[in-house]
Amino acid sequence: MLHMAEGAMSVGAQLRASREARGLSIDAVAHTTRVHSRVLAAIERDDLSAMPPRPFGRGFVRAYAREMGLDGERTAQDYFAQFAPAAGPPDPTGTPPRKLIPGSRAWPLAVVSLGVLAGVALAVLTGRPAATTGDAQGAPAAEPPAATARPDPPAAGTAGSTAPAPVPAAVPAANLTIVLTASRPCWVTASTDGRRVLYTSIVPGAPQTLVAAREIAIRVGDAGAISWKVNGREPAVMGRPGQVRDVRVTPQTAATIR
Repeated sequence: MLHMAEGAMSVGAQLRASREARGLSIDAVAHTTRVHSRVLAAIERDDLSAMPPRPFGRGFVRAYAREMGLDGERTAQDYFAQFAPAAGPPDPTGTPPRKLIPGSRAWPLAVVSLGVLAGVALAVLTGRPAATTGDAQGAPAAEPPAATARPDPPAAGTAGSTAPAPVPAAVPAANLTIVLTASRPCWVTASTDGRRVLYTSIVPGAPQTLVAAREIAIRVGDAGAISWKVNGREPAVMGRPGQVRDVRVTPQTAATIR
């Protein structure tokens, strides 16, 4: 079963968008990858029922992704991760409560617990302390140890006193801000500080803003359709039309990356 967030493009749809951006037909891709066009069409539809078993299907997805200039292994992993395994039927029977049966191991423990509670209750009513194990055997209760005098702390300014070390002030983390704007529909995935925050298709008039402290990683399916603005500098087109581009931006590279 395929689970996708609302508005997000599936991996099959991304492969189709990348192929169409390059102006290629399914038959042309089938000729270069040696994968039947019927299988390629099933991959684009995310139709597992029309694809070969998993080992062969993974190889076909990998070959298709590499032909589009993508990371084949990563794309195949993301493709099959979309399909959640079928959940098994719930267990209609519940676990019955455990009963105390005379002769079982739990029975002596329950008797001992009741005896302790009875002793505490008796001590509260009579004002006498509850008997300990030593009292029951006739042994005298141990007296509490005498309090040990603690030396007074040295006065401020005297010898031996140490001033607390100053706590260094926290250094504020540098921020990265990238604004992505599309001139035509284009699929984009992005992660900020290692957490995926964008996995969708950007359309004109709906810019996306990414903010991070350490790193921003972006993958676009058509670099010529995306303009980006890094930390407020002038917007620039990310690449050539139809180019699949992966880029990582850090505070150190933000001013130099193109």
